[in-house]
Amino acid sequence: MSRYLKPRDHGYLMEAAACIKVLEDLRRIEAKYARTVEKEGAVRQAEFEKVMQYHSERELQDDFGWGFITEAQYDRYRLLFQQGQAAMEQVDAVYPHLVAERLVRRIMADIDADRREWEFSALSPEDQQAERARAEQSQKEWRRKIAELKRKRGIIEAGEDMEEG
Repeated sequence: MSRYLKPRDHGYLMEAAACIKVLEDLRRIEAKYARTVEKEGAVRQAEFEKVMQYHSERELQDDFGWGFITEAQYDRYRLLFQQGQAAMEQVDAVYPHLVAERLVRRIMADIDADRREWEFSALSPEDQQAERARAEQSQKEWRRKIAELKRKRGIIEAGEDMEEG
């Protein structure tokens, strides 16, 4: 059975549908950036493991001198060899992709909020009131659940303190 919608409400639902379409595209873009960050991390880890196979900087110099590694590789490897894990944690190469991924997530959150607002606006006043009541009840349930978990955690932490003492 089909419901008749006022033209204004139909427009709201069309806006919500457009938001859904944009969100699908943004999810693909976010996944692309996440894969790029993951791949670059794996490449850096593999490079780090290769460098850790060298026993001294002299071995690195020998491989560079014999042409087994390029000058750019030698510079990166020497830096990794000298700084160790700290050099791995520098995210200069990955940084633009991390920022882009965070930016896309923020945009997605904004668009999703708009979508929910459009869908809510398309509801009748009675349905809006019912939705507000449902949301309020859900909020109360979450607060109750969190308070219960905090109480349990307090009991558990107090029990651990007694065992230590």
